[in-house]
Amino acid sequence: MKAEARKKLDHLIFMQRLKMASIADNIGLAVLGFMLFIGYTEEQRIDKVTTSIAVHGTIMQADLQHGASNSYLLRVRLEDGRLIKTYSQRSAGIPYKGEQVVLTEMLHKSGLKNYKLTRLIRH
Repeated sequence: MKAEARKKLDHLIFMQRLKMASIADNIGLAVLGFMLFIGYTEEQRIDKVTTSIAVHGTIMQADLQHGASNSYLLRVRLEDGRLIKTYSQRSAGIPYKGEQVVLTEMLHKSGLKNYKLTRLIRH
């Protein structure tokens, strides 16, 4: 094969490979852009916590919830008089009626409030 023909053939092969690489790059960029778009829209739907406050209360009722979660449904009277419902995981300890608890009150951007048991105060 002549050097000139070999050079043209090498150039043709290089151009074909360059086309395939550019197509693969474009597909990769499109997938990445789609993933970023989906991540952004999902992040916008999340109801973010704006403030977290520690509150104290007394357990009024503790009911074991049977099922996969094995948690306790607690009715707690807060120091300011409000009566709330929250859950306690079994790993935090077994809550009893009359025990003092520390809860984290989380206020969300949408105005929703929820409570998370921080600790049981044992006397």
